[in-house]
Amino acid sequence: MNFLRHLATLENLTASEKTLVRYIQQHPHEVLEAKPQTLAAAAYVSVATVYRLINKLSLNGLGELKVELASSLQGPVTGPADIDFPISPADGPQEILHNLQGIYERTIEETLQYADEETLQTVCQLMQQAQVIDVYAAAGNLFFAENFKFQMQELGVLVNVPAEDYQQRLSAANSDNGHFAIVVSFGGRGASTRAVMEILHENQVPNVLLTSIHENPLSALAQHQLYLASVEDHYQKMSSFSTRQSLLMLFDTLYALYFSRDYEKNRQFKLTNYRKINQQLQ
Repeated sequence: MNFLRHLATLENLTASEKTLVRYIQQHPHEVLEAKPQTLAAAAYVSVATVYRLINKLSLNGLGELKVELASSLQGPVTGPADIDFPISPADGPQEILHNLQGIYERTIEETLQYADEETLQTVCQLMQQAQVIDVYAAAGNLFFAENFKFQMQELGVLVNVPAEDYQQRLSAANSDNGHFAIVVSFGGRGASTRAVMEILHENQVPNVLLTSIHENPLSALAQHQLYLASVEDHYQKMSSFSTRQSLLMLFDTLYALYFSRDYEKNRQFKLTNYRKINQQLQ
């Protein structure tokens, strides 16, 4: 398993160990250059905390942790230093374009680091087996859910995306194990999403939670989890540049996996329907 992904799944950590894990996740390249004392100081934890976490990872010292961390990094983390406010008042179009490019490249790298192939394959299989696929999202994430719905509809697969609070709860209440639910929640703070997850759990509905690597109270109710890039501050930011890109990447990956499982059938289905819709292509 990818080391950064492994960090996200650790359980029974103390508060200081969780703080250290978050620092490693957010500053992996700095950790590669750090000594135990400097790592502890940078993360605002004790040196003893550093070694406790190393022991819980079953590693032999900070050097081995660095080896595992380095192997999980697939390229240099690029982009502006402040991912939450990536532009300055003096920036022109070129500077803004360059900074956004850096954010997107960094986001793709981070999303790849947290991707777990086995979970992706399992989720895709559950999508194929489901009679109904439901996607639960809120605010701006609804647009990405609707885009996923459109993609799947082009393959003849109907996806339900309830938008309003009551519609979401009603959809969850009507669900059974013939449904598959995709729930988007970065931090699990929304009351509506919490209610939906509790209903899905009660009805034993197969589900996957698309979330950050940080602690999420909804994780206990989720059967599977896929992780979004998580460097952005959830509240204090200019916009959700990174989170949006990461969510789009996960939805596109699920769609592409679904497509690839019956590639020729799906390809012919799309092309045939395009010709029906656009008679000039005949």
